[in-house]
Amino acid sequence: MDRTLRTRTMIFAGILAFSVLYLLPTVAGSSLPSWYFFSKKINLGLDLKGGARFVYSIDLDAAVDDKASEIKRDLDVKLAEKDLAATVSTPRSLAGALTIKPTDAAKRADIEKLVMSEYKDIIATRACSAKEGEAVCVRISTKFADDVRRRALSQAVKTVEERVNAEGVAEPTVIQKDDQIIVEMPGLAEEATVRVQETIARTAKLEFKIVANDDPVMKAIYKHVGSAESPVDPEGIKQGIKAYTDAWGADDAKDTLYDYYLTASDRNEKLTAEEAKAVECRTENLTADRDGKFECVVEGRWAIRRYLAALGNANPAMAIGDNFEVGYEKVEPQSGDEGEKRPYWRSYYLERAVRLTGSAVSNAVVDWDGNTGRPHVLVDFNRYGGRQFGDLTSANIGKKMAIILDGKITSAPVIQSAIRQGRSTITVGGANARAQEVEAQSLVNVLKTGALPARLREESHATLGPTLGRDAVDKAQLAFGLGAVLVMVIMLYIYRLSGWVAMAGTILNVLFQLTVMAAFNATLTLPGIAALVLTIGFGVDGNILIYERIRDELLLGKSVKGAVDIGFSRAFSSILDGQLTTAAAGWVLLQYGGSSTIEGFAKLLLIGIATTLFVNVWVTRLLFDWYIAKKKGELATISI
Repeated sequence: MDRTLRTRTMIFAGILAFSVLYLLPTVAGSSLPSWYFFSKKINLGLDLKGGARFVYSIDLDAAVDDKASEIKRDLDVKLAEKDLAATVSTPRSLAGALTIKPTDAAKRADIEKLVMSEYKDIIATRACSAKEGEAVCVRISTKFADDVRRRALSQAVKTVEERVNAEGVAEPTVIQKDDQIIVEMPGLAEEATVRVQETIARTAKLEFKIVANDDPVMKAIYKHVGSAESPVDPEGIKQGIKAYTDAWGADDAKDTLYDYYLTASDRNEKLTAEEAKAVECRTENLTADRDGKFECVVEGRWAIRRYLAALGNANPAMAIGDNFEVGYEKVEPQSGDEGEKRPYWRSYYLERAVRLTGSAVSNAVVDWDGNTGRPHVLVDFNRYGGRQFGDLTSANIGKKMAIILDGKITSAPVIQSAIRQGRSTITVGGANARAQEVEAQSLVNVLKTGALPARLREESHATLGPTLGRDAVDKAQLAFGLGAVLVMVIMLYIYRLSGWVAMAGTILNVLFQLTVMAAFNATLTLPGIAALVLTIGFGVDGNILIYERIRDELLLGKSVKGAVDIGFSRAFSSILDGQLTTAAAGWVLLQYGGSSTIEGFAKLLLIGIATTLFVNVWVTRLLFDWYIAKKKGELATISI
């Protein structure tokens, strides 16, 4: 054996040994010792193992709005430091917009100069509406808004991944595709799917806002609806809307304050698919009637929201102001309560400005109320948050402060006095103490892993049972085995001894493909197995091209070594052209396939093309050279 052949043999032996050792975690699983140096392995996809797949979109404009609210809070402080009196608001009509109305019109130029100098890199001027008048009108710049959206999406992917891992899901896959987040959890039982689904989608966005008392808009709505005892609006009666007044006076407050609010219970309604989506009613598992409508349970908050929107459109005096919004709390009546005996939703008219967020939280733990024995979540603020919370409660004594989690109000206590301890309590719902404890612990988990930058919206989900996955594996194994046996029989019949070389190359080709997959922690799916079988065909096709070239040269009287040399060199261009053409098709599928199924097929196809070229051109040639070197001096022909 010459020196070059010996070197090539050593390289091949190293690659082969590495591949076998690298694939051991995939084959042996957890039975390997803890010191074993390779840990990456091939995961089975949902179609092979069963499990759940969710596709989420994220409200990126909400992340831009949150940034505008953050700037508003910062700007309030800076204006106060410069003794420039102005009202800063964030209009709902335009994402990322801010309006600064000077108390003294003569100070407008000074305020605009301050705003543009402090935030020159992140805001841009905009035209004021007629309603905004001579205010300073700005918005977050397009470039910075795009950066906020990009960072929000990246943070959302990371947060979702942390939450899935915290739930103990084995081998989850969380990937970003355009503006969507795809979560795949193979092997997840159906009962665990619901729990993980709720944990993923929970924004864990904690906000503190002040309830607007005695507001003329809510007064007008209350008069229009009529009291719960004497309702007057036929549409309100039809939709089950009731109006109430809440009156209170805090220890340190001078006057009695009033809160006008609406209530509604959940109800069944027939809705079109579009109407159902608007009220977050999932229709995948529902059957439409003859009119194409689905029977949905509409939560009371959606009924109130829909009712208020109609009132605002009909009468501007009852339209929700730009600097206000309506929040909703789900109320669970206690056994001794009078009035409503079943859960219902109630509204709060809130100042739109976010006074404090979950970013100020340093820790969260489950605690129990000493009086009721019910669990709740105790939230500790960091130094900045504690100071802000103290200032917030000090400036709003006598008012209600809404504690909002994931867009739903958990409670709205009256601020009796300034709270300087840097701590707050979040109540949780649940049918019983055990359910409340589970809810409280889930909330603690998501608060600790961090809030999502904006709300997730579930676009689709699919669940595949393990039995279906097992059937898919069995059929895939049968197809793979049958295909391999047929190819082997045909190659051995036509090319005899050289057919064995082709078979050895095919086995090595599959081995190298699986090694590359394991290196990237790739997931094997049914389309992936199809690509694997396809590349086996490509490999055999390359062998046939080479063998036919060698046959031609032998018929022309060339020596075995000369025929092999010429056969490999002349077949190479044809093999390369064919593989590059297929690779181009695979690349197009990878870039524009549009689904994970097609992408999985394209990725394994491209991996297979690379390993097939390596095996056809280098490994198979090495096997022939071994055989020729072994038979040196006695080989007049070759079985081909």
